[in-house]
Amino acid sequence: MSDAFLPGNGFDTYETQDKVLVSMDGTVDCGVVVRILQQQGFGVAGAVVQLAADQSAWAAAARQAAEALGIECIVLKAEALANQPAEVLGSGNDARFAALLTAADKLGIQYIATGHHARVELGSDGVHAVCPAVDAALDESAALAALPQDTLARLLLPLGEFTAADVQEMAQDFKVNGTV
Repeated sequence: MSDAFLPGNGFDTYETQDKVLVSMDGTVDCGVVVRILQQQGFGVAGAVVQLAADQSAWAAAARQAAEALGIECIVLKAEALANQPAEVLGSGNDARFAALLTAADKLGIQYIATGHHARVELGSDGVHAVCPAVDAALDESAALAALPQDTLARLLLPLGEFTAADVQEMAQDFKVNGTV
């Protein structure tokens, strides 16, 4: 992969003051997301969304991965959201996104990001659409297709633009390791 195609080369960069709250899960992919966003000029913070009490060990490992990346990380204990009906969570019915958005709002953070392999594009009509990842074998766009417009407008999915080989190469370049 040529350096000319790496994020942070001046294409699609954001102002330094823009912040993003990254959903942390302790995987290599998540670490690559953090580094891509940092290269693009974002101030990055992490959040672990814990939907059940039995996920505390996983949440601790994901938080440790965030600390290894040198970013602040909070644990969102969102057990109360896990069993909420769709009308409470909104279209998309995903408690993790609801928890991330609520935390981002409380922290004054504009964007949220995940390690999903998909892309969000803004059409000429002003409507955001979830599009397949460049690497069809990793595509997770169907899982995000029902998210509401207000969520899609704030969602960054850096991995959707890369193949699995690209992500592995970036992980090596960034010296990112997964813990989970």
